[in-house]
Amino acid sequence: MNDINTEEFEETLDQEKYSLREIEDYGKSLPLVVEEFVEAAVKVSNNNHIPASIGFFTVLGQVVKDFIHIPYGQGREDTRIHFCWIQTSGTGKSTLWNFIGPVSERLFKKINENPMEKRHPPLITNSSEESVLASMPRVFDTFGLTDYTDAVLIGGYSKEYPAPTEDVPNPPSVDKRNAGKLEGNGLAHWDEFEYSGIFNQSQHQEKAIVYLNTLMNSLAGESWIISKALVSYENKVMECYCERSVFAMTYPPDNLNEVITSKGVMQRMLLYVKNTPKKTQHNMRLEQIGLAGQIHNVDAPIDKYANAMFELYELTQERFNEVGGNPLNTVTYGSNFNAALTLAYHHMQDDLLGTRLEVDNIADNFTTRMIKTLTRMAVLCCVAESPSIDNKDERFIVTGHNVEQAERIVRQCYKSLVAWLDQSLRRKKHGVNYPAFHADFKSVFIELLKQNTTERKGLVKNRLSDSDSIHKTIYLKAVIEKMNSSKNTVYRQYNELLPYGIFEEKKEGCSVYIRLKKGDVE
Repeated sequence: MNDINTEEFEETLDQEKYSLREIEDYGKSLPLVVEEFVEAAVKVSNNNHIPASIGFFTVLGQVVKDFIHIPYGQGREDTRIHFCWIQTSGTGKSTLWNFIGPVSERLFKKINENPMEKRHPPLITNSSEESVLASMPRVFDTFGLTDYTDAVLIGGYSKEYPAPTEDVPNPPSVDKRNAGKLEGNGLAHWDEFEYSGIFNQSQHQEKAIVYLNTLMNSLAGESWIISKALVSYENKVMECYCERSVFAMTYPPDNLNEVITSKGVMQRMLLYVKNTPKKTQHNMRLEQIGLAGQIHNVDAPIDKYANAMFELYELTQERFNEVGGNPLNTVTYGSNFNAALTLAYHHMQDDLLGTRLEVDNIADNFTTRMIKTLTRMAVLCCVAESPSIDNKDERFIVTGHNVEQAERIVRQCYKSLVAWLDQSLRRKKHGVNYPAFHADFKSVFIELLKQNTTERKGLVKNRLSDSDSIHKTIYLKAVIEKMNSSKNTVYRQYNELLPYGIFEEKKEGCSVYIRLKKGDVE
């Protein structure tokens, strides 16, 4: 076996993340305002570049949704992006919201104070509440309740008794409409989405899936209006007008697979699923321990990015007015737009190569909606670039480059979903279905173990801890030679095997030794 620098080899392998090179793939080709926003966000939420970029587009897609509709032949889509971030607890989800939340709050305040902001949308034409909505002020804010009932979410009616007058001494009661907390514009934020009713439905949250499915329908129509018959109020129908964008976060719940595969609500959202490696969690804890007892004043650029997004809002509104208030004409599409979108689709198909049919079938259910999300994000990239384009005639043209920008983010989400499904669905009802490469990894270990003790000690430079353990670096080097694969591929596959309990790791000093679990050595 060739001589190698053990420490250098270990360091190279440890730098390889499970299946996503998040920072590397993130690249430096997004619109400048997005890049700067992400770099500011990850200062408080380490290594969460992809969720930070999606957070930017979730907020931007919400505030320009009335000015842009995306045509699909006779169909229409709005620009809202509904984001569900599923990641290991304690790895920066809440801290990222502590940046995005204040930015959106200040942005919403500026929009609410804008005298040019229109009233409730005229796109509601057949509603029984049309006359009420015409005079309803349009307010952007954030829904953020953790515990709620249907009545709190959707609202209802109550009796109101006008004051008597000389002409009408006994005025009849009138129905007073009381809007629910879900109604309105802005964000619907769940910091603990596992309690939303999606994963574990309680008696009071049993219709949460129906409500979420409805509000995520396109605003270019009326199927997004949530209707509920009030049994306790003479079966009067209450209509909830929720135009919010969903920003949801949770740790991976035990029944995540079931929800992903059986409930369509997850397919309507842009999912980013990530299990943070234990080593990364360990380093994060050490960093937190080092900060204990210290006071650091954080001057997050909240106003900077609220102002930047407000500028995008105003430019888009201005363009909307220039094209006669028709949201279908606000943006146009370049000659290379469809070709780039087709290429992005083929890339996503390539991401399924080599996966099992079971994974392919489930992931395929997400593909159509992810392509639509990619299209929305390409449009939003076009909007985000508008301030940097001096010639107004060249603004608001969605190009193939914008599609490539969006693909960098959406495809990472697709990869994360495929990787999660591929790993978690391997455990079958009647046992464990190991990855195909499991046999090669096991046979290499056994071959090394069967070598005589003196030879093996020479290989590991006399640092062998016991008779059935092998130095991790030496073992992986042997696997690379056996399988004729790259270092990155072998290390990634080894990490995929760890959750199955095939190998046990033991650290001695700066070195790691591995052994097969008891009963697997033949």
